[in-house]
Amino acid sequence: MTTYHLSTAQTPHRAYHIPHLSMLRPLTWLSRGFADLVAMPRVSAAYGAGVAALAFLMVYLTFGASSFVLVPFLFGGFLSIAPILSVGLIAMAKRREEPNNDQSVVKILSLNASSLALLGLLLVMVFLNWIMLSNLTFGGFFGEVTPTYGQVRPLPVMFGKSWPFALIYGGIALVLALVLFRMVALALPMLVDQRVDVFNAIFASWRAVGENWPSMLVWAALLFLLTSIGIGLYFIGLIVVVPWLGYATWHAYRDTLILEEGASD
Repeated sequence: MTTYHLSTAQTPHRAYHIPHLSMLRPLTWLSRGFADLVAMPRVSAAYGAGVAALAFLMVYLTFGASSFVLVPFLFGGFLSIAPILSVGLIAMAKRREEPNNDQSVVKILSLNASSLALLGLLLVMVFLNWIMLSNLTFGGFFGEVTPTYGQVRPLPVMFGKSWPFALIYGGIALVLALVLFRMVALALPMLVDQRVDVFNAIFASWRAVGENWPSMLVWAALLFLLTSIGIGLYFIGLIVVVPWLGYATWHAYRDTLILEEGASD
């Protein structure tokens, strides 16, 4: 077990212990997240339905704007902003874990609202830049920046048509996804849990994920797989997947970054 000390002058004594987790530890997070889902079925389904409707709306508006080329790339973009969409779920998991916590979800989120808003803004910027980068990469290889509906194909089909496109686009996507995951995986629940600034939360997440990379790679793969299934089921699957993974994210944070006793707000 190692210890990470926050560098901000406002909280000089706050420290987090980082245990070494087994590779299959993420299965425990999924199990605990599912228990939260079962314990709060109505609010979870409503939250998941809202996120699913938002994802569907993104695709619908893309079709309406005749920007068909963006449709295959929206999947990666959705993964980049999905974390900030789960803040309410993380707050609900925190509230359920603390029986004596009489604060509402809104109250929990308001304690560090400015930092959460800043992280949300950063993720939206990543989303927009990812879409533009995807469009430019597609145009560079296929010579069509705004293709017709009939020319749009799923990413695996486009990969099959151009191996250089598959290698370059896939490589860029993988590197960016891993960097973003390492930065945000534990930063978001930390911001919900404690009054910490964005940069300290990102540094803590970077350190903790790096020290537990085998289990965190499994966790990232599970997030990708389950989200893919949810989207593949015409977004309906997100009604269950989104709250399930949102709750599990809270438990991932609680297992990986353990606040030193007496250091909480």
